Amino acid sequence: MTTSTASTTEYTNTRVLISKIPEGVSPHKDHFKTITVTETKPVLEEGSVFVKNIIFSLDPYIRHDFPPGTTQTPVIGFGIAKVLLSSNASFPVGTTFFGNLPWETYTTLPAAALALVVPLQLDPELPLSVYNGVLGTSGFTVWDSLRRVADLKAGETIYISSAAGTLGQVAGQLAKRKGLRVIGSAGSDEKVAFLTSTLGFDAAFNYKTQDPRSALTSAVGPAGLDIYYDLVFDSTLETVLDLLNPHGRIISVGIVAAHQGQPIAAPKNLINILMKQLRFEGYTVYENFDHWGLFCEEMTPLVKSGEIKYAETVVEGGVDVVVETYLNVMKGVYKGKVSVLTGAADL
Repeated sequence: MTTSTASTTEYTNTRVLISKIPEGVSPHKDHFKTITVTETKPVLEEGSVFVKNIIFSLDPYIRHDFPPGTTQTPVIGFGIAKVLLSSNASFPVGTTFFGNLPWETYTTLPAAALALVVPLQLDPELPLSVYNGVLGTSGFTVWDSLRRVADLKAGETIYISSAAGTLGQVAGQLAKRKGLRVIGSAGSDEKVAFLTSTLGFDAAFNYKTQDPRSALTSAVGPAGLDIYYDLVFDSTLETVLDLLNPHGRIISVGIVAAHQGQPIAAPKNLINILMKQLRFEGYTVYENFDHWGLFCEEMTPLVKSGEIKYAETVVEGGVDVVVETYLNVMKGVYKGKVSVLTGAADL
């Protein structure tokens, strides 16, 4: 086993536990419990590592499925960690990686968990937070889903819901680079202005102050809609099914509405899928990391040069600020990718 230089065998660990959130209910503070405990540094099994969690990705999907009979379990989400102790030759002390991590200060990960993480080659000219967003799983999700499913063609029109969020920002810019006309929706006038003035969207509207059907119909115009990049899965889907051109595509990537406690969309006009010969396909990132290297090779220069722009919110503090920040994410308080940075100095 390789070890860090720290000599103490005890450490203070702060972690977040979550109680089951009923369906149809938006998360609130009573669903979470933050505790601080004193623990002993582990004697590692072969292939495992002990890490300091440096940055957490706060994403709407974090609601957690519970094993039978439990009332509180750790929250698991994406994040970045640094190896402090190691019994795994592929992850020596000092390795920084991105992957699924519990919301706690320190974590022991077995070999099986390490099969699902991505070691990072950090560029000193870029902030660490980009590897949690535009150059992390969020950016990869968009880049890969557009390549695998969307079949982007110059001159077509794409509509992106929740377009000011991490995924929506990247989707719009990549579509513009392919020569598409891009329409987006967001929940504030400030975010709408950001989409058109900063990110170059051709049109955008505020779904909270405008009727979504009227606004989207007007923005699409007589040319019709070719692609819907759906990050919400709400009643907008019914409108889109009416507006899509024959052979249009729907890429279902997110369910923000459900995460906020809203009903799952149940459109009454699904017959359009048949009559218009539409393609309606879901995408999740977990089975598709085979092209991660190509993603980094293509996207890193675009982010460094500013050709791909991004908005993000980085909250600095300990694990104790994670819950409040997450609840603000669910309320739409922030713009862009939201991260809690707990240990930049540890890098």
